[in-house]
Amino acid sequence: PVSASTHNAFPQVPLEKGYTQVDWLRLSKSGTDLNGLGGKALRRDITLEEVKKHHTADDAWMVLRGKVYNIGPYMRFHPGGAAILLKAAGKDGTSLFMKYHPWVNADALLEKCLVGML
Repeated sequence: PVSASTHNAFPQVPLEKGYTQVDWLRLSKSGTDLNGLGGKALRRDITLEEVKKHHTADDAWMVLRGKVYNIGPYMRFHPGGAAILLKAAGKDGTSLFMKYHPWVNADALLEKCLVGML
């Protein structure tokens, strides 16, 4: 097994009550608008220039493996804290994601946050 001492693990931060991964799964199944498209599953082609405009805590998009996600709703649920996600906001965060989470299925985790394809 890979341990935090031998892997590039980012330190976990204490999460607020109601912001665990189980809470995220509940929210993602609730029908809440997580992609910021008004509840529509409108998946479209997006340029990197458009992604770059979404780089703040209030408006954060990130590219993972060619898919563009609105990560704003997920920030408070992220075990590593919002700060590390903000490093990839408005950018292609694939290499950062793979450094810390190569085993995580981002497509499943962020499915409802999908905005489009790069």
